[in-house]
Formats: sequence, C-alpha cells, structure tokens
Amino acid sequence: MDITKKHSMKTFILKSLVFGSVVLLLTAAFTTSSCRRDKTCHGKVHVIDSLSRNVPNAFVRLSAPSVQGQVIYDGTTDGSGMVSFDVKLPAIFDVAATKSTMPGRIGVGVLRLDEEGKSAEVEVIIR
Repeated sequence: MDITKKHSMKTFILKSLVFGSVVLLLTAAFTTSSCRRDKTCHGKVHVIDSLSRNVPNAFVRLSAPSVQGQVIYDGTTDGSGMVSFDVKLPAIFDVAATKSTMPGRIGVGVLRLDEEGKSAEVEVIIR
C-alpha cells in the first residue's frame, strides 16, 4: 500500500470518528433536552383551625380561570391536615377549604403554581 492510500485511509477513519462523535453528542443533547423534564407543578395545602390545630378530612378546592373555562382540582386532607395536588399546567389557584363538622366556616388562600415544575405550599385557616 503506498503512502497516499494510507493517508487517505487515516483521513477517512478520522472523519468517520469525528462524524460519529458529533452524531452521538447531538443525540445526547436532544434526548436530555428540557422538553422531557417534568413540567408538572406540585402544590400542598395545609388546613388548620383558628387554634392552629390540623384539620383532617377537610374538603379542599383549587380553582383558576382558563381559556377553556374554570380549572378545578378537589382533594381531602389527611390526618395531618395536608393535601397534595399535581397540576399539569401552571396557574395561580384560589384555595377554599371546608369541613362538614364546621358548618358556615371556610378557609381561603392562594396557591401560586405559576412556573413549570414549581412546588409550593399554602396554609389555610378555617375560621
């Protein structure tokens, strides 16, 4: 094999390695892009009474206006007065909490889940 053929072969191999490396880097960049990150917002509501005691089994409603109408999420607090929500689209929610054994009393607040992937918590006092 003469010197020009060896040089051509080395150049071809080098170009192939560079091309393969670029393809690998681009593939890695696109598969780990921000498009695949979790965009779900995570909100928690802690419901207490006027004496700062946890309120278990309280009904909690999140509501926010939307182009398609009102967006509503409902939940019930656990034994520690907490309820969690996983929200698909960012929004600022009005929070209302009630308890059947506390008629006429309501707790209100605002839960700001206004950025993709954001987590937030609000404390609501039923008065």
